[in-house]
Amino acid sequence: MVHQKCFAVLLIVGCFCFCQNEAQQDLKRGSTCRTPNGDTATCISIFDCSRFVTTIRSGSPSQIKFIQSSQCGWDNHALVCCGTDIDYKSTRSPPVTVGTPVGRTVRTGFRRNIAIPDRANCGRQEADEGLSGFIYGGKETQLDEFPWLASLGYTDRFGRRQWSCGGTLINNRYVLTAGHCVIGEIERKIGKLSVVKFGEHNTDTIIDCNKDSKCNNRPVTIEVDQVEYPPNYDGLSNSPFDIALVRLKQKVDYTNFIRPICLPEPNEASRNAEMMTTAGWGRIENGTASKVLLKVEIPFVDKRQCSRLYSSAGVFLIDSQICAGGEGGKDSCAGDSGGPLMRRSSANPLVWYQEGIVSFGALKCGIKGLPAIYTRIADFLPWIHTTVRD
Repeated sequence: MVHQKCFAVLLIVGCFCFCQNEAQQDLKRGSTCRTPNGDTATCISIFDCSRFVTTIRSGSPSQIKFIQSSQCGWDNHALVCCGTDIDYKSTRSPPVTVGTPVGRTVRTGFRRNIAIPDRANCGRQEADEGLSGFIYGGKETQLDEFPWLASLGYTDRFGRRQWSCGGTLINNRYVLTAGHCVIGEIERKIGKLSVVKFGEHNTDTIIDCNKDSKCNNRPVTIEVDQVEYPPNYDGLSNSPFDIALVRLKQKVDYTNFIRPICLPEPNEASRNAEMMTTAGWGRIENGTASKVLLKVEIPFVDKRQCSRLYSSAGVFLIDSQICAGGEGGKDSCAGDSGGPLMRRSSANPLVWYQEGIVSFGALKCGIKGLPAIYTRIADFLPWIHTTVRD
């Protein structure tokens, strides 16, 4: 998945996440910098700052926050302002994130929006793969499989276009994606979200055909009208509010290769070890972006188990985030951000619904025992149904 705002460093204890410091971002290695305590120091690799590495392995939450706030740049690794302190001075306090989670009262009920398809008109695909369903460690999809998958295109100031995030069609005018795919670092590093492409399979060809000479249609590209995200989203990929809606300038016509996925019901949730599916054109084992749409099955991971893993890295999860993965060699990866974590409905296995949105994870994908984090869509149903309009 794309780490547009936050980055992860793998140390002995596992995953340690860094976020760009707005006050002193993009300093070069060896530059003079100021620590969170205001002292002058040198901007160096996190791995060269031995006191930080030692503290990460056994430090307190305050010390972990201090190290994260010490980031001064990024090249091959996170750069930190490595001074003599490993914690805030007694006269200073670490920054506190405030805000009430959007989804705390979501499950109690909401007014449904008739513009969002119901289960009779969403989540169905022509591809018939039985009930097994099978990106990192993934396999190629069929031409008409997951027709709700969308590719997000960005345009930089020179007019160049790059496809850098995924999304899902939820009705004929809206695409669901991650918040960090529409604002924040992605705008500065890649460009402004400008178009969305539907019906894509192989990015190298216009019309794709399988071995049985069955072909898909030409992909459809539609310009973006506007983007919307929760009011308490802060632009970070590890935010518990990492969700956004993309409104298209025109309605998209449904075909066998372009259809909407279903949203979850308020209390529709997976249980530990149940298998889920994610798909996208993100990075694969050789480090390059996949040219074809890939899919992979990964297990849902118990929240308490996942929280313990990430809290040791100073990342604290809340109810609007869920975990999946942790099997070696199978994962969402760079370029998959905004894409779906989905499964078949238990009430009707022919219907797919989306339970999560690819949000963030470790810098290296597919690490055994380290699941990725997804935004839990059920916690944002009132916001989605309120925001979507004709």
